Amino acid sequence: MGTQLSHAAGSPSQERGWLIREDRETKGHLSPHLWATFFSLLCYGLNMQLRHLLPAALLLSMVCCMSAQNSPGNTNIVAVRLIGPNGNPGPVVQSPRVVKTDAEWEKQLGSGAYRVLRAKGTEAPFCGNLLDNHKDGVYFCAGCGLPLFASSSKFNSGTGWPSFYMPFASENITEIRDVSLGMARTEILCARCDGHLGHVFDDGPAPTHLRYCLNSVSLIFKDEAEVKKMGAEVAR
Repeated sequence: MGTQLSHAAGSPSQERGWLIREDRETKGHLSPHLWATFFSLLCYGLNMQLRHLLPAALLLSMVCCMSAQNSPGNTNIVAVRLIGPNGNPGPVVQSPRVVKTDAEWEKQLGSGAYRVLRAKGTEAPFCGNLLDNHKDGVYFCAGCGLPLFASSSKFNSGTGWPSFYMPFASENITEIRDVSLGMARTEILCARCDGHLGHVFDDGPAPTHLRYCLNSVSLIFKDEAEVKKMGAEVAR
């Protein structure tokens, strides 16, 4: 009888011990039903947040695009100076960059000018039609019409190419390092269309001591009367 009591008294302990072991083994784990409920609530919450965030995201995207278009770093816009009311450089303005295909450039310029302006060629010395031009006026880019050099800064360098000691406006010229032909030089380009103009050297006259050596075929000359007419149209 004692044995039966001992055995009977031990049964609830064994059952409780089994329950305790089962609780320890399952502690920290969620049932499949709880997981499904939690996942459904999470998806619902994300869906509601996305519905509220979508209009704001679209608005932010539009603002970023507008800012990029008006940004100084926008490569489609360049800051240049055009002919002012008195024929001198006007204020800095934002001008669209002139970009064309090679075929379009060649059709516009012709093979000779294309070889220099777009393929970075060089015309033969003492052959350019603007070398001995001594009229007053302004020299414009043959590619896009941007004013580049004024006759007041032109001088005879004896090199065989039209030479100037300063540009019409510094904003209208881009300088890049040129290491072609086994030498280091500074190439000058039109800032608006990237047309090749020539090179600049530090052996020019005062006050700048620079020599902008140009290809005649890269330029179009307009005399003083034409330039003043352009300035008068700007002033209207």
